Amino acid sequence: MPHRDAELALVATHPTPSGPEMTMHEVLDRLGPSIFAGLLDTDGVLRYANQAALQAIGSKPEQVLGQRFDATPWWQACEPSRQRLQHALAIALRGEASRFDVRVATSSGAILSMDFSLLPLYDPEGRVIWLIPSARDVSEREQAQHQLQLTRHAVEQANDALLQVGPDGAFRDANAAACRLLGLEHAQLLRLRVPDIDTQVDTMQWPLRWRELCERGSLRFETSVRHQKGHEIPVDVSVSLVNSDEASFAHVCIDDLRERRAAERRIRQLLQFDELTGLPNRQLLYERLGATLETSAESAVLLLELDRFKRINDGLGPQVGDAVLREAAQRIAATVRSIDLVARRGGDEFVIVMPSPSAPLQHMAQALLDGIARPMSIDGHEIYVTCSIGIAMAPGDGDLPDTLVRRANAALHQAKRLGRNQACIYAGAPHDDDPERLALETALRHALRDEQLDLHYQPQLDLRHGRIVGVEALLRWQHPKLGRIAPDRFIPIAEETGMIVAIGDWVLCRAIEQAAAWQRAGLPPLRMAVNLSARQLLQPELARRIEGLLDTAGLDPRLFGVEVTESMLIGNFDQAVQHLQALRTLGVEVSLDDFGTGYSSLSYLRRLPVDVVKIDRSLVPDVTALAEDVSITRAIITMAHQLQMKVLAEGVESEGQAVLLAANQCDQMQGYWFSAALPAAAVETMLRDGRQIDPALLNRRSRQRTLLVVDDEENIVAALRRLLRAEGWLVLSASSAEQALQLLARHEVDVILSDQRMPGMTGVELLRRARQLYPDTIRLVLSGYTELQSITDAINEGAIYKFLAKPWDDEQLRAHLREAFALKEMTDQNHHLKQELQAANRDLAELNGQLQTRLAALLD
Repeated sequence: MPHRDAELALVATHPTPSGPEMTMHEVLDRLGPSIFAGLLDTDGVLRYANQAALQAIGSKPEQVLGQRFDATPWWQACEPSRQRLQHALAIALRGEASRFDVRVATSSGAILSMDFSLLPLYDPEGRVIWLIPSARDVSEREQAQHQLQLTRHAVEQANDALLQVGPDGAFRDANAAACRLLGLEHAQLLRLRVPDIDTQVDTMQWPLRWRELCERGSLRFETSVRHQKGHEIPVDVSVSLVNSDEASFAHVCIDDLRERRAAERRIRQLLQFDELTGLPNRQLLYERLGATLETSAESAVLLLELDRFKRINDGLGPQVGDAVLREAAQRIAATVRSIDLVARRGGDEFVIVMPSPSAPLQHMAQALLDGIARPMSIDGHEIYVTCSIGIAMAPGDGDLPDTLVRRANAALHQAKRLGRNQACIYAGAPHDDDPERLALETALRHALRDEQLDLHYQPQLDLRHGRIVGVEALLRWQHPKLGRIAPDRFIPIAEETGMIVAIGDWVLCRAIEQAAAWQRAGLPPLRMAVNLSARQLLQPELARRIEGLLDTAGLDPRLFGVEVTESMLIGNFDQAVQHLQALRTLGVEVSLDDFGTGYSSLSYLRRLPVDVVKIDRSLVPDVTALAEDVSITRAIITMAHQLQMKVLAEGVESEGQAVLLAANQCDQMQGYWFSAALPAAAVETMLRDGRQIDPALLNRRSRQRTLLVVDDEENIVAALRRLLRAEGWLVLSASSAEQALQLLARHEVDVILSDQRMPGMTGVELLRRARQLYPDTIRLVLSGYTELQSITDAINEGAIYKFLAKPWDDEQLRAHLREAFALKEMTDQNHHLKQELQAANRDLAELNGQLQTRLAALLD
């Protein structure tokens, strides 16, 4: 019997079909262009095909009829489909019908997806006499199913939580992101309704929400959802109404707002709060102060500044200074009322805003003074610090935030003028908006007359031998009432008022006299360096004035030097060059200070009569510095040496910095690591005692060669130590790259043998850093992991000398290390010869300069 679902018609294969067969032909040809049908005999030979099937392959009946059906063009596009057909033909003779999907080819080359059926046709005795193939084009259905599958996959893989919700509020479907967001399994979630997770919707409100969605078509709102563990999650929800023939549902998209809210809080914190103390910053201070002035009948503003805070930062370091600021902030907040505002204005200044003060302000100020004055224990240091406070009142002293803070600032300056560690209330200053500056200017005019100025001297050391070779004279001002006043506060006033000329002349006289006195006392020769101001450099008789001072004091000009900054030279370059050239002709050494922070023009530097380039402290790298920072410093040193100039590094604050500078051929250094600026008597004691940098620290060369082994596996390090015990090398070991860098700073290492895979920093990264910091080391990798690209790149760029594989052959490893030490020996010899050559060139240049000076004097 024919399959009841088959849409086909039978066509007789006789040359002259009978009436019923003709009718079946007509039916087959009317099935439509998407239905193929035909008739096969029991041998699988095609006896008839309808017009739709023939048109698909562009064939006439006589071209395909009489052929086996599986050999016709329909089946050439897909071999698996043809094999399925052959199986169907075999079982059809037993009376079994077949139905399956196939791919058939059309004459245009297109591939169609077809729903294919093969049905047996029986005679009255029940024998199979015909086979009826039929096929329906289902390409669109298959494409739709594929698209549906892609859509479903996209929904499931989406980062946003996606859900389907019915009119009753029940969840019909949810993707994996929704399950993760709520901490639920898929089956658990489908047993819930919207009110079970939405904190703002209950069972009574849901119908209203659904009605609103139906009226508007979509909704967008923020809410919170409950996690399975109980906490709430802020979310942004977008809902769209979906209408289908069967039913309507809501498509819900949920965006987790936790990261966004955290970012917003962080941005708000950075914009409105001080990162160090957590207090409101200047911006938020003025906003809240403005609001307080609008709502309070009376308010007080207290401006508190720590006294001499800079000495803590300079003496103990910025980390201790930051800790002092945090402790001060906590003490201030603990002293005032909860309704009072405490803010950090900047630096070591704090502002307290007190709406409607409930106690006398002097009492509150005294409590703050006492609270700050208590000793602080920070990083093993017992620190004593005081503060000064200025107070302004609203509305009496002003009704605007800026006015009140400015007048509290004037009161603060008054408190500091009176000796610090006290509070002053603003008393009015109608003719002066900056009373401290005027007071300093007045006091400075008397400083020279009253002998309040003094010079301190910071040693400058040679980095080849570690000896003190010079000092820099630094101006100090000790006021009898105001105490020690920092140079960065009074020198700008002196330059602005022109007093710097008289002060600069006093510095020249005092420094030259002191240098001469040291020489008369039989102390080792050292050069005295004095900073010139821009106004001094423009004085037409500068060189003659210095020559006269040197002659009067009896000081050899070669033991005196001047320092100028780049910014001083730009405006009057040619005039400055003439004056500096005149000083060099006398034998005075000329140093270019703060190099690297200004214009740093190479064309200017090449034309300048400069003997020494002073690298600014901001360009002095440490052992943990980035490779780029070290490269900049090395480039400056190399450039200066090429121009026959020496290099002095300022602001050296650690042993690691000194060692790194020495390793990179820097000539001299000065900084707090060796000594701060000291009075003349202390410097004289230092010179008599012969204090210097340990030469072994700067040039730690010895006959015993040093190997650094870096590996985070202790058994590997132990095995290497046993293997190399007989070689006579000093073997250092480190279990991480950080430890290795510290060892490199403390020891002279010839060869580094490092593992590749280590926590924190790989072996290649460590050796790249070592190449930048200590370029003369020989660097090898010993690893069981072959990360070919990174190791090849490192070898090509010179960071790695060789790559050795684990497990190693003992004799081969020893041979490689001996070769590395031999290469290091050769490098050291070349380096030593280069140093000697450079020193000889510098000595020769200095001697030529002296000869020219003497020749010029004879000619005069």
